[in-house]
Amino acid sequence: MPWIGSLAPLLAALATEGDPATSTEPRGEAGLERIAAVDPRTAPPLSILRRGKLHTVVVFDEHGRMRHDALAQLRALMTDPRSGVDHPTHWRLATLLVAMTAHWGATIEVVSGYRHVSRHTARSNHTRGRAADLRVHGVPNRRVFDVLRRSFAEVGVGYYPNGTFVHLDVRDRATLWVDYSGADQTPCYSRTPVADLADGTAERTSYEQALARGCRVAGDD
Repeated sequence: MPWIGSLAPLLAALATEGDPATSTEPRGEAGLERIAAVDPRTAPPLSILRRGKLHTVVVFDEHGRMRHDALAQLRALMTDPRSGVDHPTHWRLATLLVAMTAHWGATIEVVSGYRHVSRHTARSNHTRGRAADLRVHGVPNRRVFDVLRRSFAEVGVGYYPNGTFVHLDVRDRATLWVDYSGADQTPCYSRTPVADLADGTAERTSYEQALARGCRVAGDD
């Protein structure tokens, strides 16, 4: 796997700088909190809470090379608990988790990782090992969402104001969404997510209000 040794010295695929047509960053946010690129030779290990158990994952070795056994460990941690089926975790998702750990110095709780295709739509990045629903201990979900979407390129970031986690996935274009559903509720995606985030509607809207207002029931998370 030749890409394993090609990440040093920086995890550079983080900034949203580049083609403005693919950027979701609102204007006027210069100077706000962002996750910086990380030197993998000094990157901290991941502290991951999964299904009530704390795990330490050392993703890079002292030379800045990604460890094969770390990807195997993440694969096991991301296993679909209902079906027992696992899937390789994409290396880009692993690097972003490392960058988040370096930035916040906190445990990342993985609420949902891989989802077996029989339980979810085939277009979901959860079915390809490219996505995680997560919480960062001690950091409000809205702050996590805002920092992720202004820090990382070519990712999908989902905010769930009536839920308990933030969605992060790796893909070929920057995408964001607001889903007003909570646990075990049918998805209810805002038709105007950027506006809802900007004026506080996201935090003021219940699931029932979002349904009455009219929302999309299908997304690409």
